[in-house]
Amino acid sequence: MRNRWNRRNRRSGAGALLLTVALLAGACGTASEPAAPAGPGDGADAAAGLAIAPASFDLAVGADRRLLLAVFTDQRERVAGGEVTVRLAHLGDEPGGEAALGDPHTATFLPIPGLDVPAPDVGPAVVGTDVLTGVYRLDVDLDRPGFWGVAVTADLVDRGPTVGRTIVQVLPEAAAVAVGDPAPPTPNVVRADVDAGRAPASALDSRLTDPDDPDRAAVLHTTRVDEAVAAGRPVVLAVATPVYCQSLVCGPLTDYLVDVAADYADRADFVHVEVWEDFEAQRLSPAAAAWIQTETGGNEPWVFLIGPDGTVTARWDNVVEPDELVAALSALPVLDPA
Repeated sequence: MRNRWNRRNRRSGAGALLLTVALLAGACGTASEPAAPAGPGDGADAAAGLAIAPASFDLAVGADRRLLLAVFTDQRERVAGGEVTVRLAHLGDEPGGEAALGDPHTATFLPIPGLDVPAPDVGPAVVGTDVLTGVYRLDVDLDRPGFWGVAVTADLVDRGPTVGRTIVQVLPEAAAVAVGDPAPPTPNVVRADVDAGRAPASALDSRLTDPDDPDRAAVLHTTRVDEAVAAGRPVVLAVATPVYCQSLVCGPLTDYLVDVAADYADRADFVHVEVWEDFEAQRLSPAAAAWIQTETGGNEPWVFLIGPDGTVTARWDNVVEPDELVAALSALPVLDPA
């Protein structure tokens, strides 16, 4: 039987308020519906029991778009390790009706850098309800804007083939700063501003409550992005809020980049921009807003790589790809001392 996608799934959270992150928010609500019909070789005999949470922030039309999916069981247990099979269907401008599922793609588990929780040696496997591990990543061609159905089949260890589905929205063009865009001239808060009393420590990093607090990411808080760009220096920029991050990824990300900076400080400057200027007042950092604020909101965390010519050469939403980041840094020439 021809594979089809039933568009009766609930609408995705594409228009979410600022800082709503799909890594946790979509953990339930899809598995309660019947699985989309599937043909031979694509989970035809699989049980419905997965909940799929889109974990990508800014999907737009184009080739090789990075799609991130968090996979759970219908009991909110996280699934990690190995590979899952993904098929997509373009649903049009509204998420109702039916559309044919496309060819199968393989999505590979992407662990969250900075965490000490290893992925299972054999997967995909159920790892528990309170374990933050990672997402499944694949690159797909998205040739039309609108709503796309996503069907996932996972051959779970000790449970067998299991399926789930969700919906993602694809924009005509990226809403956040994209590859090829000029870097916004960002006069971000640095340690010197805190020491001079021009900004509270929390505006530097939400983990800091006092100027005398030890700053575990101090190496990321010494450079202003606009000054580095003007000097023709590449920049690795993380926009993240370690305390208030809804996905819980921001703290591990900034700690991971501290380690990367230790190895590649001769190739680029490394900067962390705290999302919130004042969380209690719900006031965004202007520097963060320049990068992630869109007409419909924004999400965190992000990592951007700015090239020596001041343009964005790579970006990673939510979960950074360590191999890609290291490869990009290794390709840069050694800098003259600042």
